[in-house]
Amino acid sequence: MSSPYASSPCYSSDDDHSSKGTPDRVFKEPEYPVVIVDQKYCSNYPMELTFEKNGKVEDKFKISDEEGNVIFKASKKKSGKRIMVDETDTPVISFTTKHITMHRRRQAYKGDPHEHHRLFTVKKTRGFKSLRYDVFMTSNMTESTFNYRVYDNFKDGTSIIMAQDKSTILAKLHTEVTHKKEVKAEEKYSVSLSPNVDKAFVSALLIIREEVRKSRYKGYES
Repeated sequence: MSSPYASSPCYSSDDDHSSKGTPDRVFKEPEYPVVIVDQKYCSNYPMELTFEKNGKVEDKFKISDEEGNVIFKASKKKSGKRIMVDETDTPVISFTTKHITMHRRRQAYKGDPHEHHRLFTVKKTRGFKSLRYDVFMTSNMTESTFNYRVYDNFKDGTSIIMAQDKSTILAKLHTEVTHKKEVKAEEKYSVSLSPNVDKAFVSALLIIREEVRKSRYKGYES
């Protein structure tokens, strides 16, 4: 599969407070492997993943590969946390389902939440024409700048996962992002994943994004 960014037009990847936005940037694939959970979740070629959620059944999520095989799935636990498991039901990553600050921060842990191995924190922020979910790795103590960002652009209805330089793209979501205050009970969309990117990390970010979006629209936390 060819790169989903090879023929992409320039894109204003940050809008901040300027009505004109910042200079356009050209997307590129990561120059080095992005390994957050485990190297085994990285492939040396681009992939298309399918993200599905069903809000009518305990907010269950599943992520499938190009052949339709479910590689990750997640559902809410009585403990209030959500655990994402692989095809063998082995815990891969877990995260809090309720925000711990006004910025709807979510914390993610490797494997079972009882292991207390925190990987990263996600914080919702807002731009002039966008909604952002900034990702701070545990080693980023000051959080002066994000390590990764899920960026929803309201202007052109796109959503991407980018690195700190705002040009390196981990994944692109093929779904429309709007201001509408509604969340469908069922949603399904495809995700273009760059080569050598940890698909467990990307999948967890997609689930956290959906939970934060739901709390934003509905006015409550999952």
